[in-house]
Amino acid sequence: MNDIAWTRKTRQEKILEELILSSKLVTEDVLSEVKKYYKENPFHTYLHALKVASYVLYLNPNEFNLIEIKSLLLAALFHDAGHEWKTTQLDEFISLNIALKSIDELVKKNKNFWINWSIVRNSIMWTVFASRWKIGNRYGKILWDFDIWVIWEDIVNFLYYSFWLCLEFWQDPETFLTMGQKGYFKYLMWVNRDIIISEEAREVLPNSYFVITEFCRIALKDKIKMFETVKNEDITFDEFKNNFFPNY
Repeated sequence: MNDIAWTRKTRQEKILEELILSSKLVTEDVLSEVKKYYKENPFHTYLHALKVASYVLYLNPNEFNLIEIKSLLLAALFHDAGHEWKTTQLDEFISLNIALKSIDELVKKNKNFWINWSIVRNSIMWTVFASRWKIGNRYGKILWDFDIWVIWEDIVNFLYYSFWLCLEFWQDPETFLTMGQKGYFKYLMWVNRDIIISEEAREVLPNSYFVITEFCRIALKDKIKMFETVKNEDITFDEFKNNFFPNY
């Protein structure tokens, strides 16, 4: 299925890039460095990395200093770098290796490019491991939460950003939108029951559970129509929202 046709969301990438650049924590050169390591996968893409990174900007500034936020931001941007079409157990090591080498070059070019290497390492290492409950590192927990809960911001974000999982799961839309995605719900509910989502992440993403109910209320034919739109058009998030959820 690697030859399946789908449309990259270049316009939404630009919107998220502008949001991240407005923080002044990274420059266009940093984003260019990040972007070149993301392959043409449907879900684990540069767009996904930008979305995860955008949540870092909403962390409570009274609890995190600029070095912490900048380090988490860089970890988020690189966390899926080098990811192939299908997930493997080595993905986090590949991404971490890319991140460390790339950030080291950025630091050499700019002596004022301060980061906390420990935050970067721990954050990236725990975005793939299934044994999340063993994490004793605060930053690893936060980025893991932002990564796996990224599509749970609300029902519109869930649908817009999760449809590409169908292609990476190698499932047809009907299967994904019924059995596949409901299985994913069960997994995340199990995770959240046994491992309470970190307070820092819950503050940014408070509506995770409501998405399940809203998703189940939408008719399958409508979800398939949304899927085909997202799959085939370079549609922005706002356009998707206005088209399918004008009153949300």
